[in-house]
Amino acid sequence: MSEQYRRLAVFVDNPGEGNFVWVVLESTGDPAVWLDLETGYDSCPTWIEAFEAGNAALLAYVDDENIGPVVEALAEGEDGD
Repeated sequence: MSEQYRRLAVFVDNPGEGNFVWVVLESTGDPAVWLDLETGYDSCPTWIEAFEAGNAALLAYVDDENIGPVVEALAEGEDGD
């Protein structure tokens, strides 16, 4: 097995004035398709507060901040059993 980087991202949505919500996404094998992993439960009054909260949530997906968001990947020919 080897490690590969997870393609994670944070974006901030603004469903209403003074109502900012962060979302953590992960890319799938199709670069045009992203999955919602997590959405902020409470809204924030400013974009930057939501962005910072979203980045804190994203860091929860990282075991080692010096390495980044990695996951074990199957090497070619491995079946995962």
